[in-house]
Amino acid sequence: MAATTRSTATATAAAAAPALATTRPAASSYGASDNESHAQLASAAGARGSADENGADAQSNASSNDHINDKAAGPPLTKRQRVRRHCGRFWLWYLIATILFLAIFLPILFKIIIPAIVQSIINSQGLPIAGGGLECISATQVKIALNTSLDAPIPARLSDFSLGLYNKDAPDFTPFLNLSIPGQKINGDTKVIIPWQLVTIEDESELVRWFDQIFDTEKADVSLAGRPTIHLGELSSNPTIAKTISLPGLRRLSGIGITDLKIMFPPDKSGNNLKGTINIPNSGVLMLNFGNITFDIFSGAVKLGKITTYDVLLNVGNNTLNFDGYLDLPNLVKNFGLVLESQKAALNRGQVDLNVTATNVMVHGERIPYIEKVLGRRPLTPSISVITLISDVLAGFLGGGGTSIVNALGDVVGNNTFLQNVIDNYNHTQSMKKASKPTLLSKRAPNPKDALMWNMLKLGLRMKLNQASR
Repeated sequence: MAATTRSTATATAAAAAPALATTRPAASSYGASDNESHAQLASAAGARGSADENGADAQSNASSNDHINDKAAGPPLTKRQRVRRHCGRFWLWYLIATILFLAIFLPILFKIIIPAIVQSIINSQGLPIAGGGLECISATQVKIALNTSLDAPIPARLSDFSLGLYNKDAPDFTPFLNLSIPGQKINGDTKVIIPWQLVTIEDESELVRWFDQIFDTEKADVSLAGRPTIHLGELSSNPTIAKTISLPGLRRLSGIGITDLKIMFPPDKSGNNLKGTINIPNSGVLMLNFGNITFDIFSGAVKLGKITTYDVLLNVGNNTLNFDGYLDLPNLVKNFGLVLESQKAALNRGQVDLNVTATNVMVHGERIPYIEKVLGRRPLTPSISVITLISDVLAGFLGGGGTSIVNALGDVVGNNTFLQNVIDNYNHTQSMKKASKPTLLSKRAPNPKDALMWNMLKLGLRMKLNQASR
């Protein structure tokens, strides 16, 4: 840069010299004064001086530029420094973009994403029924309590809400019961207690359908519908509960049996001549309270009488309940052959099977139709051991204030003895079926089933007579 400046100055001076030579003759020709010549020389010298000064300035600028370049040549900027410099230059644009993003994202987060997460958590809940109870109060009301659980991955608070119970296969959504669920805090695996509450039956036919499932099956389904409010701190969501859960059923009260049976002579003031205890198992998880239940007793197609169980409170497991009733002894004696025929299979097991069908369910003097409809269509079959039956029946006879068995039975069947009437009726039934065969009293090899029956009867007689003689 400095060499170029000097060359320019030299060229300028050389160009000024011929101009000076030309000026001189012109000045002599026209008689120009010496002052003009001196002025021209001064101009040329000034031009040369300016050129020298420009060259010096150029050299000074070149030195300054070299100094600046030396300063700029430092270590390179780090990535963070470059980012900071970039953000410092464009911070306003980034602020505007952030505001726009939050304006779009936050409503989506609060209105869509969080509710979807909460709904997914609700859908994943099993809601197992771990306990509770159902008590019949009147024809239109029941008391119910349920125990279940929720597993929440994050702490939450549940507000009060209403939960409807319905059958999922119903043609229309018709809850038969509506429960009030109290608010509570949920954190992890949390028990949800629905306390005892009196509720009105919304749809009796659907309630009966649900009871049919509980009574018949090993697993009964019930569908739940509700819309709770769940609070996550200051945020809240309203998921939908639409779920079908299962709970253990009663399996038609499998295992029901008469554990004690006594015939009373004379009958009591109410006309009852029968009392005893019955075991009713509850294989479900709900405590059941049905009040007083009256059953008709059958053996095959022969009606033998009726019994009434009182305060039928069925806790989970086996339940022993008292009953009393009326045994129609004349009808039993009259149809004894048919009764024996209906008991052949049971006698082979050493038992007597009785069919009982509910005809009346009473709570506080009011009939409960929805339980009558369930039990009335489903005969139960309690069993009793033959030995227990004979022993208990004879104990009832012998405990009748010194009255002999013959006299006690004579009041029932007339002048003939009980055993003679039993034999006559049994032989009459057998002769109608097989007239060619000899009667029971004829001399022949006894039928093994007949021999078993009479041996059991003799054994029971000996046991009770021995007890009476002690």
